[in-house]
Amino acid sequence: MTRFLLNLLMLLLPLFTMGQYQSLLHKSYAENIAGYSKLYVSLIDLKDSAKIENRVDSIKTYALNHNDPALALEMDLFMCYHNIEFKGHRGQKCIDDLKALIDRSAKAHAPFVKIRAIRVLANFYWVYEKNYELAFEQYLLLEKEVDQVSATAYPEKPRDLVKIGESYYYFQDYDKAIQYFKKALAVPENEFNTMVLNSARNTMGLCYQKLNNFQLSNDYFNQVIHTRFKKPQKEWVRIAKGNLGYNFYLQGKFEQATSLLIIDFTGAEQIGDYGPAAGAAIPLADIYLRREDLSKAWYYLTHAKENITKSEQTDRLRFWYPLVSKWYAAAGKQKLANIYLDSAITSINDYQQKFSGLKMMRASQKINLREEALRNAGLALAAQRKQNERNLLMALAVFLAVASLLVYRHQKRKRQAAELAQQQTARELQRAQKEINRFIQKVSEQNSLVETFQAELHRFKDAGSNEKQILEKTLSELRSSTILTGEDWLYFRQHFATVYPDFERLLKGKYPTMTESELRYLMLTRLGLSHKEMAQMLGISTDGVRVTWNRVRKKMGGTLAQSAQQLLVSEGL
Repeated sequence: MTRFLLNLLMLLLPLFTMGQYQSLLHKSYAENIAGYSKLYVSLIDLKDSAKIENRVDSIKTYALNHNDPALALEMDLFMCYHNIEFKGHRGQKCIDDLKALIDRSAKAHAPFVKIRAIRVLANFYWVYEKNYELAFEQYLLLEKEVDQVSATAYPEKPRDLVKIGESYYYFQDYDKAIQYFKKALAVPENEFNTMVLNSARNTMGLCYQKLNNFQLSNDYFNQVIHTRFKKPQKEWVRIAKGNLGYNFYLQGKFEQATSLLIIDFTGAEQIGDYGPAAGAAIPLADIYLRREDLSKAWYYLTHAKENITKSEQTDRLRFWYPLVSKWYAAAGKQKLANIYLDSAITSINDYQQKFSGLKMMRASQKINLREEALRNAGLALAAQRKQNERNLLMALAVFLAVASLLVYRHQKRKRQAAELAQQQTARELQRAQKEINRFIQKVSEQNSLVETFQAELHRFKDAGSNEKQILEKTLSELRSSTILTGEDWLYFRQHFATVYPDFERLLKGKYPTMTESELRYLMLTRLGLSHKEMAQMLGISTDGVRVTWNRVRKKMGGTLAQSAQQLLVSEGL
């Protein structure tokens, strides 16, 4: 009897196991999203890879036996995700598996498996391959797919749009990032998507903060602060208050900034959110330094350093070192102030080199993708030519029709090529203009740093001769780091020529004796820089700039009443 019951239990156990998945059969993704979440968790909780694979195979078989290919594909997606995130399989096979799953999902008309497989592939390229261009390529495909579905049918639509926006934010393309955040925020808010939408609002606020549009930035942070949903009230309100406080800090409204930054700092430390804790402590230290409250300033400086270490966000040191230097200077410990001043310069340069290297890597990846596309296009063209030859040999009777078709295609390709060339030229022009603006902004920011340190160092003008020499040497090194080098000039000149292609040719054609320094002066004038800004950028005195202007004016036949800009306008430049 006991053996009979045991055998009966063994027969019924698979039925009980599969019965819990019956509720997932033939349901829409919106109906199954909570069930899929529980299913993923239950599979991961098995921990043993063999058990997980056996359970997944069983569910797939169950789904196929009940004619539900979407559920079977969902299990394939889970295995791709599990192999990457938990088993650490991050080779070419993972990429091939995901691409194959994307194709099979398209053929099986399972759009939501396809969308999420594209998302996983984009994340794989971004996080593990560090191939940002391939990731962006997948994000563009993801956007195309997401745009074709409603948020009702696909509740995760805002999440995907926000992820794409965050990718552009990472590369400081704030205008592009804002486009995606706005698309996400156009989706009606509910309990399911409120966390994602408040993330979008917060990052929108950060975008406008970077663009110095504090009014719009404040609006988005306040939208987060006044959210009506409980989840973001707990998770996001503190962060948004800290960001709002930083806006006030940037505008010099220190009283308004202090209380908000303290809320963010205290709350972040309580839950071990070390990055935001450091981000709030640094401006608080600066505010108390300005108030000459060295004790409180040091308190926040020490906490900022501890949180930077714990979060491993060492890029924040470029803000921390200058404040420590100012603190030691205010405390009368000038040698330590000088040491930390050197560290400040090093950390700023390290950050700029790191970000420049990241952008260069992405540019290189973009070039590689274009070269691969050209190779593929060449192969496709060669194959097409062979096919055309075979068709001509096999169908001489329709030669005229084929010839006409080829002529039509040729003309169409020429038109398309011309249109693509125009589009490419417009994109390159826009990019060059942005690079010039960013270049000038970078130099302006560095010059502001020079002026700030110069003002601080001026307070110690009565220091001893040895200390004064150290201060002068440090300031000289900082100034030299802002000078437009030969390499910078070539980079600048290349982008200038893209935006103003005829400027140099017309100028040299009419005035062949124009020197490089005079040409550089006129280019910077064309961009609207003042003599003071030119002097700081070139590392010379304003008198030197005026001497160059007098030479230029005489060569170009200008009058004393004319400005350099007016002279360029009169020359049609």
